[in-house]
Amino acid sequence: MKKSIIAIAVSSAAFAAVSVHAAEGSTVDVYGNIQYAYTDNDNGSDFEDNGSTFGFKGETTINEDLTAFFKYELEADADEKKKDVTVNLDQAFVGLKGNFGKVQVGSFDSIYNNAIQDSVDQFENLEFNSNTTTTEGDTIAYFSPSFGGLELQASAQVKGTDNTNDGTAVTLVGKYSVDALTVALGYDSLENDQADDENTIGLNVGYQVMPALNVSAKFETTKDVEDTMGLAARYGYGAGDVYASAQVISPDSGDDYNEFGAGVTYSLASNVYVYGEVASIEASSTADADTQTAVGVYYGF
Repeated sequence: MKKSIIAIAVSSAAFAAVSVHAAEGSTVDVYGNIQYAYTDNDNGSDFEDNGSTFGFKGETTINEDLTAFFKYELEADADEKKKDVTVNLDQAFVGLKGNFGKVQVGSFDSIYNNAIQDSVDQFENLEFNSNTTTTEGDTIAYFSPSFGGLELQASAQVKGTDNTNDGTAVTLVGKYSVDALTVALGYDSLENDQADDENTIGLNVGYQVMPALNVSAKFETTKDVEDTMGLAARYGYGAGDVYASAQVISPDSGDDYNEFGAGVTYSLASNVYVYGEVASIEASSTADADTQTAVGVYYGF
C-alpha cells in the first residue's frame, strides 16, 4: 500500500471518527479507506485497488506518565467481486509511550524508509525504485523525544533460525530540525536480507521554503549494489498539492539511469481527494523508459 504524505495526514486527522469507549482510561478507534486507481503503463491499462485498508487503533492510560497503544490494520483488494478475498496484514503493533519517548513491537513501516526515502518516492500510486531496506515485521523500535531538535530512532528485526534468512537486522535514524531545515541520517544493516556483507546508508535534507512549499534531497548507497541521488518538491496550492520528484540511480556495475515523475491532488472534502500522476520509470540503464500514468480517488472513514 502506498502511503503518501497527504494520505497519512488525512487518515490521522479525519479518520478517527468511530471511537468506542473500551474501558476506563481506554479508547478504540475504527478507521479505514477505499482507494481506486486507473493505471496505464507498458504492461497495459488496469482499474485496480490502490491499497484499501480497514483497521483499529487505541490507547490505554496506565498512569500520568505512561500510555499503552496498539494498531491493527488489514488490507484487501476492493476492485472486483471475488468468492474468496485475500486479506493481508498491513500493520500491527503494540507499544508504550511517555516522557522517555516511545517503544513499539510488531510489524510497521521501516524507520529508514520514512526518514530517507518517502519524501522523494511521494506518489499516491506510481513508485520509484529505492535502495534495499529490511523487510517489515518481527521488529522492535524505539523513538526518542526531541532533544533541542535532535530525535533518535532505532529498530531491530529478529528472525529465528527457522527462517531462511536468520539473524538480527538493525536500523538507525538520527533527525535534526532547526527552523525550516531538517536533516536525517539513516543506516540499515540488511543483516538478514543479504547473503553478502551489504548495508544501506542514506542522507535526507528537507527545507520548508515557505508554509506551502517543501523541497528535499536524498543520497543513498547500498554497499556493492548502487547509489541513488534524488530531488523532490511539494507545493500546497490550497485545494490540494502539486508535487514532483527525480532521481539518478548509479549501479556498481552498469551505466546510470534516471526516473522522474509529477502529480497533483485535489481535495473534494477533508477525507476525499482525487489525483493524477505521470512518471518515467526505468528498470535499468539498458531498459526502455516506461511512461506510466495513474488517476485515482481516495475516500477515508
